Amino acid sequence: MSRRRVIAIVGPTAVGKTSLAVRLASLLSMEVVSADARQVYRMLDIGTAKPTSHERAACIHHCIDLLDPNESYSAAEYARDARMAINSMPQTSTAVVVGGSGLYIRAALDGFSHDVVPPEQSVREALQERLLVEGKDRMFEELIRVDPRAAQRYADRNPVRVIRALEFYQSTGRQFSSTWDTVITPPPYDVTFVGVTQERAALYSTIDSRCEQMWNEGLVDETRAVLDTGVSPSSQSLQTVGYTEAIAFLRGAMSASDALTHMQQATRNYAKRQLTWFKRDVRITWFDGNAEQLTETVGRHLGIS
Repeated sequence: MSRRRVIAIVGPTAVGKTSLAVRLASLLSMEVVSADARQVYRMLDIGTAKPTSHERAACIHHCIDLLDPNESYSAAEYARDARMAINSMPQTSTAVVVGGSGLYIRAALDGFSHDVVPPEQSVREALQERLLVEGKDRMFEELIRVDPRAAQRYADRNPVRVIRALEFYQSTGRQFSSTWDTVITPPPYDVTFVGVTQERAALYSTIDSRCEQMWNEGLVDETRAVLDTGVSPSSQSLQTVGYTEAIAFLRGAMSASDALTHMQQATRNYAKRQLTWFKRDVRITWFDGNAEQLTETVGRHLGIS
């Protein structure tokens, strides 16, 4: 059986990945699989930069609006959902995975450990409440004690990953890092990796403008609406740049100006981490340019222009 063709469009936030995918839809029969760790949540539209109604009309989109904001989600669950979406597409359509979550893309396209158990909601909720009260540094110290190997990998103290490792340990009594040693079986896909990038100063300028637009177009109101449904500020869905600053503003811990400035800096830092992750993958062919140039050069690279 021939291996199914999949195109992965990756790169830092705000670089134009979704726009490129939509433009390619005019050249190729395709369906998009979002690889964004927060676009899976309903109600989180502005802060996750979900594809617009126009972009969704251009081609079918998958892995968007799967969960309520109070639910948890893992890379293994994403891999399951993404593969189901890809495998359900007609053979005449090409699957195009689009996003900046390197962990999700790796899980879906390279394989993941079947040893990872689904998250226990009660355990995660308890840990998230502790995170809210004790802070990420205290949680990271606990991870150092119970799983030093995971702590070394998560030295950036990303609270989502730290909580996931602690959750696994509390649920199973085993170190989360032990799952990294199990055999991983990749799916039967023939994947072409395309990276979209910009010169650093231009990217950061785009990020700053996008953050300001999000803030001015209702990010705070969107966050308030989610919280008003009873979702905890410490929920996985809201542990995200933009929403954390909006929550701080709503609590009176930051002024609007300081919250926006913090959001812009945190987003730039996130983009830098994304680039560091993807630049390690030698399979990715990188492209730069405006929207029209990217459509032409990437289309030619993929043999569809």
